Amino acid sequence: MSPPIRGSRPAPNRAPGTPGVYAARAARAYAAMQRRFRTRYVLYRRDGKLRLPGTAAHLWPFSRALVATLDLAGLADDLTGDIDADAAVAASLKALERYWDPSGDPPAYSSDVRGARLGGDRYYDDNAWVGLALVQLERMRPGSGYLDRAEELFRFAASSGWDRRAVPNPGGVFWVEQGRGAGTTNHDRNTVSNAPNAELGLHLAELRDRRLTAPESIVAEEMYEWVLATLDASRDSDLPGTGLFWDKLRDDGTLDKTLWSYNQGSMIGANVLLARRGGDSRAEYLGCAEAIARKALAHFGRDGYERQPAAFNAIYFRNLLLLHAATGDAALRAEILETLRRYTDRAWYETRDRRHLFHFSDGGVTLLNQSAMVQLLALLAWDPRAYGRLA
Repeated sequence: MSPPIRGSRPAPNRAPGTPGVYAARAARAYAAMQRRFRTRYVLYRRDGKLRLPGTAAHLWPFSRALVATLDLAGLADDLTGDIDADAAVAASLKALERYWDPSGDPPAYSSDVRGARLGGDRYYDDNAWVGLALVQLERMRPGSGYLDRAEELFRFAASSGWDRRAVPNPGGVFWVEQGRGAGTTNHDRNTVSNAPNAELGLHLAELRDRRLTAPESIVAEEMYEWVLATLDASRDSDLPGTGLFWDKLRDDGTLDKTLWSYNQGSMIGANVLLARRGGDSRAEYLGCAEAIARKALAHFGRDGYERQPAAFNAIYFRNLLLLHAATGDAALRAEILETLRRYTDRAWYETRDRRHLFHFSDGGVTLLNQSAMVQLLALLAWDPRAYGRLA
Protein backbone atom coordinates (compact mmCIF):
# COMPACT_ATOMS: atom_id res chain seq x y z
CA MET A 1 0.00 0.00 0.00
CA SER A 2 1.39 3.37 -0.97
CA PRO A 3 1.80 5.72 1.99
CA PRO A 4 0.31 9.22 1.98
CA ILE A 5 2.44 11.68 0.08
CA ARG A 6 3.08 13.86 3.15
CA GLY A 7 6.79 14.51 3.51
CA SER A 8 7.74 12.64 0.36
CA ARG A 9 8.22 15.68 -1.85
CA PRO A 10 8.81 19.43 -1.50
CA ALA A 11 6.03 21.39 0.15
CA PRO A 12 3.33 22.03 -2.47
CA ASN A 13 1.83 25.35 -3.39
CA ARG A 14 -1.42 25.34 -1.43
CA ALA A 15 -3.06 28.30 -3.09
CA PRO A 16 -6.77 27.60 -3.68
CA GLY A 17 -7.34 25.69 -6.89
CA THR A 18 -9.50 26.72 -9.80
CA PRO A 19 -12.69 24.82 -10.66
CA GLY A 20 -10.73 23.02 -13.36
CA VAL A 21 -8.10 21.91 -10.84
CA TYR A 22 -10.73 20.57 -8.44
CA ALA A 23 -12.56 18.82 -11.27
CA ALA A 24 -9.37 17.08 -12.36
CA ARG A 25 -8.70 16.00 -8.77
CA ALA A 26 -12.26 14.72 -8.42
CA ALA A 27 -11.94 12.69 -11.61
CA ARG A 28 -8.67 11.14 -10.43
CA ALA A 29 -10.10 10.33 -7.00
CA TYR A 30 -13.20 8.84 -8.62
CA ALA A 31 -11.15 6.68 -10.96
CA ALA A 32 -9.14 5.47 -7.94
CA MET A 33 -12.38 4.64 -6.12
CA GLN A 34 -13.60 2.59 -9.05
CA ARG A 35 -10.31 0.71 -9.37
CA ARG A 36 -10.12 -0.06 -5.68
CA PHE A 37 -13.71 -0.92 -4.83
CA ARG A 38 -15.79 -1.60 -7.96
CA THR A 39 -16.54 -5.25 -8.72
CA ARG A 40 -17.33 -6.87 -12.03
CA TYR A 41 -20.96 -7.01 -10.88
CA VAL A 42 -21.06 -3.17 -10.77
CA LEU A 43 -21.35 -3.24 -6.99
CA TYR A 44 -18.67 -2.11 -4.56
CA ARG A 45 -16.69 -4.53 -2.44
CA ARG A 46 -16.90 -4.31 1.31
CA ASP A 47 -13.91 -2.94 3.18
CA GLY A 48 -12.89 -3.23 6.81
CA LYS A 49 -11.29 -5.92 8.94
CA LEU A 50 -14.41 -8.13 9.19
CA ARG A 51 -15.22 -8.34 5.50
CA LEU A 52 -15.67 -11.68 3.78
CA PRO A 53 -14.07 -12.16 0.36
CA GLY A 54 -16.42 -11.11 -2.41
CA THR A 55 -18.90 -9.46 -0.04
CA ALA A 56 -20.67 -6.36 -1.36
CA ALA A 57 -20.56 -3.05 0.49
CA HIS A 58 -23.35 -2.13 2.86
CA LEU A 59 -25.98 0.29 1.60
CA TRP A 60 -24.52 3.23 3.58
CA PRO A 61 -21.16 3.36 1.76
CA PHE A 62 -22.81 2.36 -1.52
CA SER A 63 -25.19 5.32 -1.23
CA ARG A 64 -22.29 7.72 -0.63
CA ALA A 65 -20.50 6.39 -3.70
CA LEU A 66 -23.72 6.98 -5.67
CA VAL A 67 -23.76 10.59 -4.43
CA ALA A 68 -20.11 10.99 -5.44
CA THR A 69 -21.02 9.78 -8.93
CA LEU A 70 -23.90 12.27 -9.09
CA ASP A 71 -21.64 15.11 -7.99
CA LEU A 72 -19.14 14.18 -10.69
CA ALA A 73 -21.99 14.13 -13.21
CA GLY A 74 -22.73 17.73 -12.23
CA LEU A 75 -19.49 18.85 -13.88
CA ALA A 76 -19.21 19.96 -17.48
CA ASP A 77 -18.31 17.09 -19.80
CA ASP A 78 -14.95 18.62 -20.64
CA LEU A 79 -13.95 18.55 -16.95
CA THR A 80 -14.39 14.82 -16.26
CA GLY A 81 -11.71 13.50 -18.59
CA ASP A 82 -12.37 10.00 -19.88
CA ILE A 83 -15.13 9.31 -17.32
CA ASP A 84 -18.64 8.99 -18.73
CA ALA A 85 -20.41 10.24 -15.60
CA ASP A 86 -23.94 9.74 -16.93
CA ALA A 87 -23.18 6.12 -17.78
CA ALA A 88 -21.67 5.68 -14.31
CA VAL A 89 -24.85 7.06 -12.72
CA ALA A 90 -26.99 4.68 -14.75
CA ALA A 91 -24.82 1.72 -13.74
CA SER A 92 -25.00 2.71 -10.06
CA LEU A 93 -28.78 3.04 -10.18
CA LYS A 94 -29.00 -0.44 -11.67
CA ALA A 95 -26.75 -1.82 -8.93
CA LEU A 96 -28.84 -0.04 -6.29
CA GLU A 97 -31.75 -2.32 -7.13
CA ARG A 98 -29.78 -5.21 -5.66
CA TYR A 99 -30.52 -3.69 -2.23
CA TRP A 100 -34.27 -3.23 -2.77
CA ASP A 101 -36.46 -5.25 -0.42
CA PRO A 102 -39.99 -5.28 -1.84
CA SER A 103 -41.29 -7.65 0.82
CA GLY A 104 -41.59 -5.08 3.59
CA ASP A 105 -44.67 -3.03 4.28
CA PRO A 106 -43.76 -0.45 3.19
CA PRO A 107 -40.83 -1.58 1.02
CA ALA A 108 -37.39 -0.02 1.38
CA TYR A 109 -33.71 -0.66 0.80
CA SER A 110 -31.93 -3.28 2.88
CA SER A 111 -28.52 -2.72 4.44
CA ASP A 112 -27.15 -5.59 2.32
CA VAL A 113 -27.77 -6.88 -1.18
CA ARG A 114 -30.51 -9.44 -1.53
CA GLY A 115 -29.27 -12.93 -0.82
CA ALA A 116 -26.44 -11.86 1.49
CA ARG A 117 -25.67 -14.37 4.22
CA LEU A 118 -25.52 -11.74 6.93
CA GLY A 119 -27.28 -8.44 7.53
CA GLY A 120 -30.44 -7.28 5.90
CA ASP A 121 -31.68 -4.69 8.40
CA ARG A 122 -33.45 -1.62 7.08
CA TYR A 123 -32.12 1.65 8.46
CA TYR A 124 -34.08 4.86 8.27
CA ASP A 125 -31.01 7.03 7.81
CA ASP A 126 -29.63 4.81 5.03
CA ASN A 127 -32.91 5.03 3.16
CA ALA A 128 -33.00 8.80 3.63
CA TRP A 129 -29.53 9.09 2.05
CA VAL A 130 -30.72 7.09 -0.95
CA GLY A 131 -33.90 9.15 -1.19
CA LEU A 132 -31.90 12.39 -1.14
CA ALA A 133 -29.60 11.05 -3.85
CA LEU A 134 -32.66 10.32 -6.02
CA VAL A 135 -33.93 13.84 -5.35
CA GLN A 136 -30.61 15.31 -6.47
CA LEU A 137 -30.76 13.17 -9.60
CA GLU A 138 -34.16 14.65 -10.38
CA ARG A 139 -32.91 18.19 -9.83
CA MET A 140 -29.93 17.56 -12.10
CA ARG A 141 -31.81 15.53 -14.71
CA PRO A 142 -35.51 16.51 -14.57
CA GLY A 143 -37.78 13.65 -15.50
CA SER A 144 -35.36 11.01 -14.24
CA GLY A 145 -38.28 8.84 -13.13
CA TYR A 146 -37.05 8.13 -9.60
CA LEU A 147 -39.23 10.48 -7.57
CA ASP A 148 -41.84 7.80 -6.92
CA ARG A 149 -39.15 5.65 -5.33
CA ALA A 150 -37.93 8.59 -3.24
CA GLU A 151 -41.49 9.14 -2.09
CA GLU A 152 -41.75 5.49 -1.05
CA LEU A 153 -38.66 5.96 1.09
CA PHE A 154 -40.14 8.97 2.85
CA ARG A 155 -43.29 6.99 3.58
CA PHE A 156 -41.12 4.18 4.98
CA ALA A 157 -39.77 6.59 7.60
CA ALA A 158 -43.01 8.43 8.23
CA SER A 159 -45.20 5.37 8.66
CA SER A 160 -43.20 2.45 10.06
CA GLY A 161 -40.35 4.54 11.47
CA TRP A 162 -42.28 6.99 13.65
CA ASP A 163 -42.32 6.07 17.35
CA ARG A 164 -45.96 5.80 18.40
CA ARG A 165 -45.32 4.49 21.91
CA ALA A 166 -46.51 6.30 25.01
CA VAL A 167 -43.00 7.21 26.18
CA PRO A 168 -41.20 10.36 27.28
CA ASN A 169 -40.28 12.51 24.28
CA PRO A 170 -42.87 10.74 22.12
CA GLY A 171 -42.50 10.57 18.39
CA GLY A 172 -39.34 10.73 16.33
CA VAL A 173 -38.05 8.28 13.75
CA PHE A 174 -36.14 5.26 15.00
CA TRP A 175 -32.63 4.63 13.69
CA VAL A 176 -33.42 1.11 12.49
CA GLU A 177 -36.65 -0.70 11.64
CA GLN A 178 -38.13 -2.15 14.80
CA GLY A 179 -39.11 -5.73 15.56
CA ARG A 180 -36.48 -7.46 13.42
CA GLY A 181 -32.71 -7.84 13.38
CA ALA A 182 -30.97 -4.95 15.07
CA GLY A 183 -34.36 -3.38 15.74
CA THR A 184 -35.20 -5.98 18.39
CA THR A 185 -32.68 -4.40 20.76
CA ASN A 186 -31.90 -0.92 19.37
CA HIS A 187 -34.66 1.63 19.97
CA ASP A 188 -32.61 4.81 19.57
CA ARG A 189 -34.12 7.87 17.93
CA ASN A 190 -31.46 10.03 16.31
CA THR A 191 -30.93 13.37 14.67
CA VAL A 192 -29.61 11.40 11.70
CA SER A 193 -32.81 9.38 11.34
CA ASN A 194 -35.07 12.43 11.61
CA ALA A 195 -33.39 15.47 10.03
CA PRO A 196 -32.40 13.83 6.71
CA ASN A 197 -35.87 12.31 6.39
CA ALA A 198 -37.34 15.75 7.09
CA GLU A 199 -35.14 17.08 4.28
CA LEU A 200 -36.34 14.30 2.00
CA GLY A 201 -39.99 15.11 2.69
CA LEU A 202 -39.41 18.83 2.16
CA HIS A 203 -37.57 18.27 -1.13
CA LEU A 204 -40.37 16.03 -2.37
CA ALA A 205 -43.05 18.53 -1.35
CA GLU A 206 -41.15 21.22 -3.27
CA LEU A 207 -40.74 19.04 -6.36
CA ARG A 208 -44.28 17.70 -6.24
CA ASP A 209 -45.70 21.12 -5.39
CA ARG A 210 -47.69 19.64 -2.55
CA ARG A 211 -47.29 18.69 1.07
CA LEU A 212 -46.29 15.05 1.40
CA THR A 213 -48.27 13.22 4.05
CA ALA A 214 -48.13 9.71 5.42
CA PRO A 215 -50.36 7.47 7.55
CA GLU A 216 -51.65 9.32 10.61
CA SER A 217 -50.40 12.57 9.03
CA ILE A 218 -46.73 12.37 10.02
CA VAL A 219 -45.01 15.00 7.89
CA ALA A 220 -41.51 16.32 7.41
CA GLU A 221 -42.11 19.29 9.70
CA GLU A 222 -42.88 16.96 12.62
CA MET A 223 -39.55 15.18 12.21
CA TYR A 224 -37.79 18.54 12.22
CA GLU A 225 -39.76 19.72 15.27
CA TRP A 226 -38.97 16.49 17.15
CA VAL A 227 -35.25 17.16 16.78
CA LEU A 228 -35.76 20.72 18.01
CA ALA A 229 -37.71 19.53 21.04
CA THR A 230 -35.40 16.66 21.97
CA LEU A 231 -31.86 17.02 20.64
CA ASP A 232 -31.28 20.77 20.35
CA ALA A 233 -28.41 21.85 22.60
CA SER A 234 -29.87 25.38 22.56
CA ARG A 235 -33.44 24.36 23.44
CA ASP A 236 -33.34 25.97 26.91
CA SER A 237 -31.62 29.14 25.74
CA ASP A 238 -33.12 32.44 24.68
CA LEU A 239 -32.67 31.40 21.04
CA PRO A 240 -33.76 27.75 20.69
CA GLY A 241 -33.21 26.14 17.31
CA THR A 242 -30.07 28.15 16.61
CA GLY A 243 -27.45 25.98 18.30
CA LEU A 244 -25.86 22.61 17.68
CA PHE A 245 -27.59 19.24 17.78
CA TRP A 246 -26.85 16.16 19.84
CA ASP A 247 -26.67 12.68 18.38
CA LYS A 248 -29.52 10.64 19.83
CA LEU A 249 -32.04 9.81 22.51
CA ARG A 250 -31.49 6.30 23.80
CA ASP A 251 -34.40 4.09 24.76
CA ASP A 252 -33.52 4.44 28.45
CA GLY A 253 -34.13 8.18 28.16
CA THR A 254 -30.49 9.24 28.26
CA LEU A 255 -29.00 11.59 25.70
CA ASP A 256 -25.90 10.99 23.62
CA LYS A 257 -24.60 14.54 23.37
CA THR A 258 -21.91 13.84 20.79
CA LEU A 259 -21.75 16.61 18.19
CA TRP A 260 -21.32 15.07 14.75
CA SER A 261 -20.79 17.33 11.78
CA TYR A 262 -23.43 15.69 9.58
CA ASN A 263 -26.17 16.32 12.14
CA GLN A 264 -25.46 20.04 12.06
CA GLY A 265 -25.51 19.94 8.27
CA SER A 266 -28.84 18.14 8.07
CA MET A 267 -30.53 20.67 10.36
CA ILE A 268 -29.03 23.53 8.35
CA GLY A 269 -30.43 21.93 5.20
CA ALA A 270 -33.88 21.37 6.73
CA ASN A 271 -34.08 25.04 7.70
CA VAL A 272 -33.01 26.13 4.21
CA LEU A 273 -35.74 23.98 2.67
CA LEU A 274 -38.34 25.34 5.09
CA ALA A 275 -37.24 28.85 4.16
CA ARG A 276 -37.49 28.05 0.45
CA ARG A 277 -41.23 27.55 0.85
CA GLY A 278 -41.53 31.31 1.32
CA GLY A 279 -44.23 32.95 3.41
CA ASP A 280 -44.02 34.78 6.70
CA SER A 281 -41.61 32.26 8.26
CA ARG A 282 -39.00 32.41 5.52
CA ALA A 283 -36.71 34.88 7.30
CA GLU A 284 -36.99 32.96 10.59
CA TYR A 285 -35.99 29.62 9.06
CA LEU A 286 -33.18 31.15 7.03
CA GLY A 287 -31.94 32.93 10.13
CA CYS A 288 -31.88 29.61 12.01
CA ALA A 289 -29.90 27.98 9.19
CA GLU A 290 -27.38 30.84 9.25
CA ALA A 291 -27.08 30.73 13.05
CA ILE A 292 -26.50 26.97 13.12
CA ALA A 293 -23.92 27.32 10.35
CA ARG A 294 -22.01 30.03 12.20
CA LYS A 295 -21.96 28.03 15.42
CA ALA A 296 -20.90 24.84 13.61
CA LEU A 297 -18.14 26.64 11.72
CA ALA A 298 -16.88 28.08 15.00
CA HIS A 299 -17.22 24.80 16.89
CA PHE A 300 -15.28 22.67 14.43
CA GLY A 301 -12.78 25.45 13.77
CA ARG A 302 -9.68 24.82 11.72
CA ASP A 303 -8.82 21.33 12.99
CA GLY A 304 -12.06 19.90 14.35
CA TYR A 305 -13.04 18.41 11.01
CA GLU A 306 -10.10 16.00 11.17
CA ARG A 307 -11.75 14.43 14.22
CA GLN A 308 -14.95 13.78 12.26
CA PRO A 309 -15.44 10.98 9.72
CA ALA A 310 -14.90 12.28 6.19
CA ALA A 311 -18.32 10.96 5.14
CA PHE A 312 -19.95 13.04 7.89
CA ASN A 313 -18.06 16.13 6.76
CA ALA A 314 -19.17 15.61 3.17
CA ILE A 315 -22.83 15.64 4.24
CA TYR A 316 -22.20 18.69 6.43
CA PHE A 317 -20.52 20.67 3.66
CA ARG A 318 -23.11 19.87 0.99
CA ASN A 319 -25.77 21.28 3.31
CA LEU A 320 -23.63 24.35 3.91
CA LEU A 321 -23.49 24.75 0.13
CA LEU A 322 -27.29 24.49 0.02
CA LEU A 323 -27.27 27.42 2.45
CA HIS A 324 -24.66 29.18 0.28
CA ALA A 325 -27.26 29.24 -2.50
CA ALA A 326 -29.93 30.71 -0.22
CA THR A 327 -28.25 33.23 2.07
CA GLY A 328 -27.62 36.86 1.28
CA ASP A 329 -24.77 37.01 3.80
CA ALA A 330 -21.69 37.40 1.60
CA ALA A 331 -19.30 36.92 4.52
CA LEU A 332 -20.95 33.63 5.48
CA ARG A 333 -20.83 32.42 1.87
CA ALA A 334 -17.13 33.23 1.72
CA GLU A 335 -16.45 31.44 5.02
CA ILE A 336 -18.28 28.33 3.84
CA LEU A 337 -16.20 28.09 0.68
CA GLU A 338 -12.95 28.96 2.41
CA THR A 339 -13.53 26.28 5.07
CA LEU A 340 -14.45 23.68 2.48
CA ARG A 341 -11.37 24.47 0.37
CA ARG A 342 -9.10 24.38 3.40
CA TYR A 343 -10.41 20.98 4.55
CA THR A 344 -10.33 19.48 1.06
CA ASP A 345 -6.89 20.86 0.16
CA ARG A 346 -5.43 19.58 3.41
CA ALA A 347 -6.79 16.11 2.72
CA TRP A 348 -5.48 16.23 -0.85
CA TYR A 349 -1.94 17.12 0.21
CA GLU A 350 -1.65 15.22 3.48
CA THR A 351 -3.72 12.02 3.28
CA ARG A 352 -3.60 11.05 -0.43
CA ASP A 353 -1.18 8.47 -1.79
CA ARG A 354 0.25 8.24 -5.30
CA ARG A 355 -2.73 6.21 -6.47
CA HIS A 356 -5.05 9.03 -5.36
CA LEU A 357 -6.46 6.99 -2.48
CA PHE A 358 -7.13 8.80 0.79
CA HIS A 359 -5.76 7.45 4.08
CA PHE A 360 -7.80 8.87 6.96
CA SER A 361 -7.25 7.93 10.57
CA ASP A 362 -10.74 6.42 10.90
CA GLY A 363 -10.15 3.18 9.01
CA GLY A 364 -7.64 4.13 6.35
CA VAL A 365 -8.68 3.68 2.72
CA THR A 366 -12.41 3.01 2.71
CA LEU A 367 -15.23 3.49 0.26
CA LEU A 368 -16.82 6.01 2.64
CA ASN A 369 -13.66 8.09 2.88
CA GLN A 370 -12.87 7.93 -0.83
CA SER A 371 -16.39 8.80 -1.94
CA ALA A 372 -16.48 11.71 0.52
CA MET A 373 -13.43 13.25 -1.11
CA VAL A 374 -14.81 12.75 -4.60
CA GLN A 375 -17.95 14.61 -3.53
CA LEU A 376 -16.13 17.58 -2.03
CA LEU A 377 -13.61 17.91 -4.84
CA ALA A 378 -16.38 17.78 -7.43
CA LEU A 379 -18.55 20.33 -5.60
CA LEU A 380 -15.67 22.79 -5.48
CA ALA A 381 -15.73 22.61 -9.29
CA TRP A 382 -19.48 23.22 -9.56
CA ASP A 383 -20.90 26.56 -10.57
CA PRO A 384 -22.04 27.99 -7.19
CA ARG A 385 -25.32 28.96 -8.84
CA ALA A 386 -26.09 25.23 -9.02
CA TYR A 387 -25.69 24.55 -5.29
CA GLY A 388 -29.44 24.93 -4.84
CA ARG A 389 -29.84 21.57 -6.63
CA LEU A 390 -28.03 19.68 -3.88
CA ALA A 391 -29.81 17.24 -1.60
